[in-house]
Amino acid sequence: MRHYEFQDPNDRSPNSPSILASATRVKALYHQANPEDKMEKVTEKVQKWFIAESKKAGWDHAEFAGNDCFLRKDF
Repeated sequence: MRHYEFQDPNDRSPNSPSILASATRVKALYHQANPEDKMEKVTEKVQKWFIAESKKAGWDHAEFAGNDCFLRKDF
């Protein structure tokens, strides 16, 4: 099984402060942290978890657009 990690906000720069976390990455990270809770879709529960974890990882903003999550670091 492939190991997924949160993208590092310290890899961002003022010229490129944001990235898009795909639904695949969002679900993979959720399943790694919650192996007993296999979600097939990016539900509100998964979104809330991902947003909270992204803040812990150092991202300043996390906002979902569909099933993908837009992550941004402020400079």
